[in-house]
Amino acid sequence: MPPVGQFVVAFGAGLWTGLVFLVPGGVIVPLGMLAIALARTSQWRGVLLAALLLGCATGVRAGRARDRSCAVQWSAGQHAAILKVHDAPGERGLTTGTIVHAPEGCDGLLRLRIDGDQVDAGATVVAVGSFHPAGGYRIRHLRTFHRARTLRYVVRDAVSRRLRRLYGERAFLVEALVLGRRSDIPATLRAEFADSGLAHLLAISGLHIGFLAGWLVLLARMFGARRRAWAFAAVAIWGFVALLGFPAPATRAATFVTLFGVARHRQRHPPPGAVLGVAVLVVLAITPGAATQVGAWLSVAAVWGTSLARRVIRGPARRGPIRRLLAVSVGATLATAPITAFAFGAVAPIGIVANVVAVPLAGLAVPGVFASLVAGGPVAGGTGLILTVIERVARIAAAVPGGHIAGVPGVRFAAPWAAILIAATWFVVRRPTWGIVRRRLLVAGAAASWLVVAAGHLPDGARGDEVTIHFLDVGQGDAIAVRTPRGRWVLVDAGPRSFGGGDAGRRVVVPFLRRHGVRALDLVIVSHGDADHLGGVPAVVRALPPALVLEPGQPLGTELYLEHLATVDAAGAMWRPARAGDTITVDGVRFAVLHPTRSWLRREVRANENSVVVQLTFGRFDLLLTGDIGWPAESLLVGAVRRIEVLKVGHHGSSGSSSAAWLDALRPKVAVVSVGPNTYGHPARSVLERLTDRGIALFRTDRGGTVTVRSDGRYFTVRQGKPNSLRARLQCRVLRWLRSRVSSSNRNDCILRRPGNSPASFTTWP
Repeated sequence: MPPVGQFVVAFGAGLWTGLVFLVPGGVIVPLGMLAIALARTSQWRGVLLAALLLGCATGVRAGRARDRSCAVQWSAGQHAAILKVHDAPGERGLTTGTIVHAPEGCDGLLRLRIDGDQVDAGATVVAVGSFHPAGGYRIRHLRTFHRARTLRYVVRDAVSRRLRRLYGERAFLVEALVLGRRSDIPATLRAEFADSGLAHLLAISGLHIGFLAGWLVLLARMFGARRRAWAFAAVAIWGFVALLGFPAPATRAATFVTLFGVARHRQRHPPPGAVLGVAVLVVLAITPGAATQVGAWLSVAAVWGTSLARRVIRGPARRGPIRRLLAVSVGATLATAPITAFAFGAVAPIGIVANVVAVPLAGLAVPGVFASLVAGGPVAGGTGLILTVIERVARIAAAVPGGHIAGVPGVRFAAPWAAILIAATWFVVRRPTWGIVRRRLLVAGAAASWLVVAAGHLPDGARGDEVTIHFLDVGQGDAIAVRTPRGRWVLVDAGPRSFGGGDAGRRVVVPFLRRHGVRALDLVIVSHGDADHLGGVPAVVRALPPALVLEPGQPLGTELYLEHLATVDAAGAMWRPARAGDTITVDGVRFAVLHPTRSWLRREVRANENSVVVQLTFGRFDLLLTGDIGWPAESLLVGAVRRIEVLKVGHHGSSGSSSAAWLDALRPKVAVVSVGPNTYGHPARSVLERLTDRGIALFRTDRGGTVTVRSDGRYFTVRQGKPNSLRARLQCRVLRWLRSRVSSSNRNDCILRRPGNSPASFTTWP
């Protein structure tokens, strides 16, 4: 590592420590004295320790400024403030703003959602609205306080209006490329770009700055300014970065362009590590908070990975643009994989191939957007066509099986990717003497690692003519995921969230859905507002934004319920209270709300008894999801519900639910109890006896894990877990093959027996 790189690492480590731990001055002073002592024996060690202390002091200062922000000091509820709006609100009313004055004495940056009113970029307004840490500041009333705007906001506003006139419905994508505004990008499009490894194209990154700098140099040379081409590009790039507000990736890239221009003018060839170190130092000096931002980590890691990958390609191979681009894509993907796995629980190896196609197209689209600001419609039409092709590439790449691997964010999921990166770095840096064998082993090792990791995250096969219902094992709570025949997904509840048990939505539900290739949800139904059902919903909504959210609409004053509403609002999802008589059909699967009624809600205050009861119907198959209703709500529904095949037992099998009259009215063949370790005595012995006396097959998530129900509308199968042994799997395959030869029925599951003679799989028909 060059000296400047060592200096940056020391400064960055101190900055991160100061930001996270807010180190007191009593610790910095002794370390400063140690730095002076080291400087007498080893000047360079003293310099590094001084860089560490300088970074620590800078981090403490930035951390205290962060703690003064309104985003930290404000509690959930109503607040008033004077603030400067950064951009005119988009279609969803989303933008950002800086607090000018607040009664609490706080300041800082906030996410805003402005209802109804139109505001010019850069205007100062007096605002009153509601704040929630998860959803930002929703402004209900505002009045313009000061209309005078700086040049930066005037230019941003003019460019935004021009782009909306030129690109119409596609303006949200163009504004992301030019102005860095991502608030109006649909959630499904974001998910497709993320799953395809092309998410960096939806934000201002070093790649965009590099494209722009290259075209500016080419333009300057066309007009005869060959010697000043890079100086012209650097000045223009810094002006553009100032217009953006100095985001970390753009600042790093602008520093790269400047250093490269100076090196060309002085005829020098600085080492790539030194250039990267200076660029990172500039970023940290301008934005100290970048030391704790995942976006800044990804930006630096991607640049380091691409520079490392270029060292692999030597000789005649350097002249092949496809090989160079492929090497750069491999390097960036490997370098950023541990970070995305740790922070987001997702890695997109398919991006190695997708970037080879999409990056050259983006190299034409970015300058095309800027040219269209001057040339108008004809150039905008061609640029729009290129953007359409990029979207199609992202959609195709996101649909490749195994191309997007999801898991639980954290060290465990990031460890395999870190091991792959360390191995690849060792091969490149040490350069073993095997020559071509080294390269082939590197490629084979990376491919094998991808297959090993992907094998455990591929979705289970599902037929295109059946509905699949998964009762997830989330502990003491409910989470039901429904896959329609055409691959759409509906979620009913998302498990518990507690201090000791963690967030089941983030820990179980989101990884499960991502393993099945889910990028967005069509419908989320929250049965009621208790933490064992609603707890995981905010994490799911943030990760996989739904189109519609249904819930009882009972106004609960809990912090969890307010966070849920703020998260749904921030995701831009439609929200409505579920009432008896509401019906939603998704790919032939009918979701009919049976409870609660309006009259019931006027006299009942218990959240459990107000649970949303949904009957799922597909052909002749019926399944009833009952939330946490007990005998009062059951007695109301006894005469309104017909015979069903599968029952989700109410309130986790509580003694106050699943009455004899209720079971006699429904006469289910299968009952599923979603339950975990608990102190409530769930499921109650009396409930289990009532189910057993009526010959109802019982499945419990605490005894065998996730329960999966499949139906083609005539027959249905129930399976809990998977056969573990190789012998059991082979038996299952043989039985299925024999059935397909002997019988024409659709009963394609095998019957396996677990200890205690309880069925692991159950097959029947309505």
